[in-house]
Amino acid sequence: MTRELLNKKLGSNIRKYRLIADISQETLAKRAGLYPAYLGRLERGEKCPTIDTVYKICKALGVTMSDVLLFDAVMYDRSSEAMSRIENVLDRLEEPQQLKLAEIVEHIAEIKE
Repeated sequence: MTRELLNKKLGSNIRKYRLIADISQETLAKRAGLYPAYLGRLERGEKCPTIDTVYKICKALGVTMSDVLLFDAVMYDRSSEAMSRIENVLDRLEEPQQLKLAEIVEHIAEIKE
């Protein structure tokens, strides 16, 4: 997967959860401590956020990092037993551990490019 495609999928997922939360880009940006224009560029896949930024967005949306980062159709089958177990483990992790895991996921994505 190219970095551009990764950015687009991540941005699309951020937008999806923002729309589910029924909030504007401006509201989400304010809650996450971001500039609204920057959030718009993230949602369009024009920028690649840091793990810290993804974390802030997830906290502001009230979703887990796994919700936003696991967007591949094969990986995102929530009906699968394996996916359910992964999400349960991720939800029990402390914030520093979630951030470290997100860094690992980002590194793996870079390697696959």
